[in-house]
Amino acid sequence: MTTLSQDWYLEEDFWRTFGPLMFNEDTFASGAEEVADLVELAGIAPGPVLDLGSGPGRHALPLASAGYPVTAVDTSRLLLDQLKEAAGELPIELVEADMRQFRREQAFDLALVMWTSFGYFGDEADHVQVLANIRDSLTDTGRLVLDLVGVEYLARNLEPVHLTEYDDDLLLIERPLLTDNLTRLENEWLLIDGDKVHRAEFSHRVWSAGEITALLARCGFDVHGIYGDCRGGLYDLEAERLVVIAGRGETSAR
Repeated sequence: MTTLSQDWYLEEDFWRTFGPLMFNEDTFASGAEEVADLVELAGIAPGPVLDLGSGPGRHALPLASAGYPVTAVDTSRLLLDQLKEAAGELPIELVEADMRQFRREQAFDLALVMWTSFGYFGDEADHVQVLANIRDSLTDTGRLVLDLVGVEYLARNLEPVHLTEYDDDLLLIERPLLTDNLTRLENEWLLIDGDKVHRAEFSHRVWSAGEITALLARCGFDVHGIYGDCRGGLYDLEAERLVVIAGRGETSAR
């Protein structure tokens, strides 16, 4: 039985148990496609890239393969070790750090926070701090890409119970719920593996397109685009993703 603290994202047991389901062959393939689309959408030439919450490298690996020097930051040593093994001689710097603390003055042309890796924290001030760190870490012409799930989509399409059956007879039961005036997604996962049940409860901040735009402006960013996917599709009530591209503004209202 897996039990988690409020800081669930810091616990290796979560990634050890659920990581193989989240980071599989299909999600790595989709990560490579997303990178190709985002590079074109953001209009960034090969230069230093910051991948915050990199995990085992769904985006870091194809970026490095395309010639972008990548700094991959994650709190999980387990996931970084997986990335190290896969990276070989690719230009990827591995940094075990919390995105609330990582900052490197004007070092990156592109910063990515993909696959809803932004929003883990219970304290709103932590999200502001992360954005401040990113802004300071971008060059004057750098771009930030946030890949989120929008509350507009969740409010219309959230299933109270979702069941996924995997080829190796694993069963994953997800029980999500929007709370706190539609600002947080509470989730319970039950992974059934034979006679073993692994349970995890965790919480995630969610934003509407208007809310994330206002937050970015508050933190000194100019929003260049809001999209429904990494290809630049329309963001509307049916868009499964909320992809934001922003640049470093002239001033920060920290």
